[in-house]
Amino acid sequence: MDTNDRPYAFWLVSVPWIGQGPVPKILNAFASPREAYEASDEELIKRSGSKQVSELIKYRQNNDIFRKYDELVSGGMKLSFIWDDDYPERLKNIPDPPYALFYYGRLPENNKLAVAMIGARQCSPYGVKTARLLGEELGRNDVNVISGMAFGIDGISQKAALEAGGSSFAVLGSGADICYPDSNSDLYEMLKENGGIISTYPPGTPAVSRYFPPRNRIVSGLSDAVVVVEARARSGTLITVDMALDQGKDIYAVPGRLEDELSAGCNGLIGHGAKVYLSPNIFMSDLIEDHLCEMESGFECRNETLIKPAYDSPADKRHRNYEGKKDKEPDIEERLLEVYRKLTLFPQSAEDIDDQMKQSGETSPGETGICLILMELCLEGLAVQVSPGNFVRK
Repeated sequence: MDTNDRPYAFWLVSVPWIGQGPVPKILNAFASPREAYEASDEELIKRSGSKQVSELIKYRQNNDIFRKYDELVSGGMKLSFIWDDDYPERLKNIPDPPYALFYYGRLPENNKLAVAMIGARQCSPYGVKTARLLGEELGRNDVNVISGMAFGIDGISQKAALEAGGSSFAVLGSGADICYPDSNSDLYEMLKENGGIISTYPPGTPAVSRYFPPRNRIVSGLSDAVVVVEARARSGTLITVDMALDQGKDIYAVPGRLEDELSAGCNGLIGHGAKVYLSPNIFMSDLIEDHLCEMESGFECRNETLIKPAYDSPADKRHRNYEGKKDKEPDIEERLLEVYRKLTLFPQSAEDIDDQMKQSGETSPGETGICLILMELCLEGLAVQVSPGNFVRK
């Protein structure tokens, strides 16, 4: 497309509440965006066959699209149309790919592996640690982390990847010029420098709830695999999983305790066939093995099925031989160490630990004594009080 014609294409994606649905109909009815823009109101409605065109007509009447486009470019925002060279190849392979992407920074590279990390906003210490460790592993291995910059798992994993020297990309449910949530403003700026802020919505679009589900298909669409780190049984995170399945993406879920509400969604996914996430190293090995063909030859084999011998692939062997990682014990007094060993990433009270020690035949200092030890462990930076009377290992 000629540079002078880009403002006309921008006009087609300038109304956020109608999305990009009418665009294919308009492009099929007219030879170019410019021809559509220059058509009369009646001709545009008749030839496109879409009621939503009326909103584009109103925008054309009330706005100078050339000035709007100049403001967009001069403000540092970029716009990539589906026919542009920098438009992500992965998105071209999903059903109904977006016509255009507004973004700051850059778009994900086609020749790099990409992983979507999604999960609960109100996550547990277990979820925080899992997201951080995997984000760091992906960042160190130059794997792009895709997420929504939301509070919780999204932001934690993206920040970890960036701090490890990697790249991450946030897909927003608002205009790319709006930082949502405000609390992630530091991350927002980091992503501009070492990744990108991406949106299918034009600048100025507020963060409205109905805009978030459609953006989830972009998160999964930009990825080779999706990892779910903590999700309730009816979590909105599962919307992204459904879209990822429609796109043929690999789904991994982090397992959790049966009685843990935040793990109900992940455990359910595993029960329905999702791959089990076990550790950063095992995940990286699986990811590279599963997508080695794509890494070597671009996207030529993306839709082919990789057939592995049943129960005899390297991934199968890794999973069969997996043992949970044992953290190195700190150099502290034995009385502190006895209580420290009972701490996990799930909150426990002094009463819980006292019961554990008695059931295993150990000598317990009693609930009061355990409380004092827990406070000492907090001062040593080895434990954290996550709520009144409840502690986790740091």
